[in-house]
Amino acid sequence: MNIEVRFYSRGGNTKKVAEAVAKAANTSAKDCSAPITEPVDLLFLGGSVYGFGLDENTKNYIQSLTPAYVKNVALFGTSAIVKTGNPGMAKLLSEKGIPVLENSFYCRGEFTFMHKGRPNDTDLKKAADFAAAAVKSIQDGGK
Repeated sequence: MNIEVRFYSRGGNTKKVAEAVAKAANTSAKDCSAPITEPVDLLFLGGSVYGFGLDENTKNYIQSLTPAYVKNVALFGTSAIVKTGNPGMAKLLSEKGIPVLENSFYCRGEFTFMHKGRPNDTDLKKAADFAAAAVKSIQDGGK
């Protein structure tokens, strides 16, 4: 099974989660500047909320994806204020005809004085568990 991890992170919070996801999925995490160049069974895609919306880099990356190369996407993300950007990413992917797994992962990220130390070890363990469950779901033929 071909698995890829892509993320966009300004402050490093989403990158930490991406690395935990990648380790659990036995692959490497790459930022969104790395295109998908061959078909993947599962793409873990991570983004963050900045200024109450998805970053333009994340939106542009999603626009570059094609259902011919991406069979399934599992979403993860971080933010300091807004609960999560995962629904926004899911909507953009669905509009492109790219299936999004039902389960996603989100945790708080540190920003200035808020959520110091997040994502923490517990968050990263939960991210790894999420990744393992997503991989198993695809291996089992489910969503």
